[in-house]
Amino acid sequence: MTDKCNQSLYVDSSELPWRESPSPGVSWKKLFFDAERGESAVLLKFEAGASYGAHEHPGGEEYLVLEGTLDDGGRQYGAGTYVRHPAGSRHRPHSAGGCLVFVRLPEPIRDV
Repeated sequence: MTDKCNQSLYVDSSELPWRESPSPGVSWKKLFFDAERGESAVLLKFEAGASYGAHEHPGGEEYLVLEGTLDDGGRQYGAGTYVRHPAGSRHRPHSAGGCLVFVRLPEPIRDV
């Protein structure tokens, strides 16, 4: 078996379709997913006023705000801001004006 993490991966995200998430106004593009480990990397797009449902990160989460502003845990993070949440963290992010965010997850999220 080949370890996917030891291979280079190149994705042109402009060629990927936006997919609807369970949260209205939030769509996503899958950049990477390892079904065996549950690891993923995605782009999330929040329309103005959209919220992502409350969820937990069993393995933690890392994200980088690429455009706009993301509201998370009572703080606002603008373009260029990197955030790392520890394993077990919970939140319900939203965006008043809309944003684009790169998200990396070592494990799938769980709804709370």
